Amino acid sequence: MQSKIRDSALALGFLDARPATGHPFDVWRKHLDTLPLGKGGFSLEHDLTKATGWPLEEITVWAAVAPAPPLEWPEGCGDINGYYVMNTEPRKSRFDKWKEAVAALGYEIAKDARIPQRAAAIRAGLGVHGRNGLMITPGIGSLTYISILILRAVPPPEARGPEHDLNVDCGNCGACVKACPAGAITTEGYDALRCLRSYMNRLHELPEDLYAAMGRRVIGCEDCQYACPHNAGVERMPPPTEMLEPMKLENLLTTPDIERLAAYIPRYAAEHHPLKAQACLAAANTGRKDLLPLVEAHIGCEDDLLDKIARWAAERLR
Repeated sequence: MQSKIRDSALALGFLDARPATGHPFDVWRKHLDTLPLGKGGFSLEHDLTKATGWPLEEITVWAAVAPAPPLEWPEGCGDINGYYVMNTEPRKSRFDKWKEAVAALGYEIAKDARIPQRAAAIRAGLGVHGRNGLMITPGIGSLTYISILILRAVPPPEARGPEHDLNVDCGNCGACVKACPAGAITTEGYDALRCLRSYMNRLHELPEDLYAAMGRRVIGCEDCQYACPHNAGVERMPPPTEMLEPMKLENLLTTPDIERLAAYIPRYAAEHHPLKAQACLAAANTGRKDLLPLVEAHIGCEDDLLDKIARWAAERLR
């Protein structure tokens, strides 16, 4: 019967879907607690019996993976990863349809259970841990997103258990180590606090010697994924046409179109991300001397971080 769950996922464009048991993610939780950003397990629930109130033998976790292809932004625009664009309406629509299809099969689906999705997907057999901290799906790569359904159902025989947690055999070629512009990936592992993507959420902590490493990034960094041989066959896609105008650096530097951006990226990112500061860095790092007046307009503003970055960018452009 549960084979129909996988069939429904594939019919909706998921690349694969597999089941796992609902055993606690204790190995994953302990692993997170060894990482700079792992303290407290990111407020995720690692014990599904607590999250659902169901007995362990009646919990099945279904994980599915779908493509999140990288985007090829034209010259003059900032850069947002394809993952964030796919993480809004396209992802929600596909997930909602899968959820509806599974509910139509008669399954009870847990609500509001925030579990470590990557850990669940790896347990289910959808991929392995890459040295860069991402899940790598054999034959597909890491440029994907994960969707999870927690069902009240006895796990099918093929459901994998916690003995498969933390599978780390990505090949360890070292390509991501060499590609990381911030040195966040080393032979010792992944330092999430050093990652440029992480710094974008706490830009005030970004060391000045990494300002140039930001390039024209506005949200996210995919350099390690571009370098990964598992992603060699993935083609970049053009961004949605409606995003081109609001992503032009001159618009980000003046009046960012929050409503337009929020239609394609998570609203919290559009509203609270330091868009103007990132645009200043992008303008400087791409040599946009024509944007110097717009950058200089932020010098002396009330936002201390924007003032600091604008001064750096203006000096670089001059």
